[in-house]
Amino acid sequence: MAEFLRSQVVGITLTFLFYIIGVKIYQKTKFPLFSPLIISTLFLIGYIQLLGIELSGFLTDLSGIQLFLGPLVVSLAIPIVKKMDLIKRNFIPIIVGSIVGALVSMGSILILGPLLGLEMDMVYSIVPKQSTTPIAVEVSDLLGGIRPIAVVVVLLTAVIGVVLIPPIAKRLKLSDPVVLGMSLGATAHAMGTAKALEIDPEAGAIAGIALVFSGIATAIIALFL
Repeated sequence: MAEFLRSQVVGITLTFLFYIIGVKIYQKTKFPLFSPLIISTLFLIGYIQLLGIELSGFLTDLSGIQLFLGPLVVSLAIPIVKKMDLIKRNFIPIIVGSIVGALVSMGSILILGPLLGLEMDMVYSIVPKQSTTPIAVEVSDLLGGIRPIAVVVVLLTAVIGVVLIPPIAKRLKLSDPVVLGMSLGATAHAMGTAKALEIDPEAGAIAGIALVFSGIATAIIALFL
């Protein structure tokens, strides 16, 4: 029985099941910390720990799920295409905002990290936090950071951004979809884009393009560090 519960079929099935549970919880609560990504991750951690499954083997068994990553990324282009006129009108602000956001985010870590006593490998793991996970991992490797730390920091950055940005924007009465989309996409990447789409289609389109340019800016800036 234990061997069956550790099998690839069960692992993939539970991964989808946990995500569906996360979606249902989020739909009922609309609370950012109950994001399906977070809920499913916590359930999977519990499942792995409970059965004593070797993480490397588990990730290998579930590698087929990565096939969905390509279509998922491409699907982000749909709201962008639908709002192309809006993006063209704000193209320069989007580019400038993405570059400045990446510079400020990376620069602040490079300055504050050593001041707070962090070792440089930890600093380099945190530096690409505002970019998407694949870019953050590669940038972290390039700089000599720690890959697992980079992944965790990216996730935490996304969660914090999704939790804090909407209420702050509401408090400051920032209703412009361009401002909201830029702040969510350039800060909280994929999770921020999903949240922006939930709030406003125009904000979602801006967030999607900001996510892309922020990642590009992060990768280019990292080459000079």
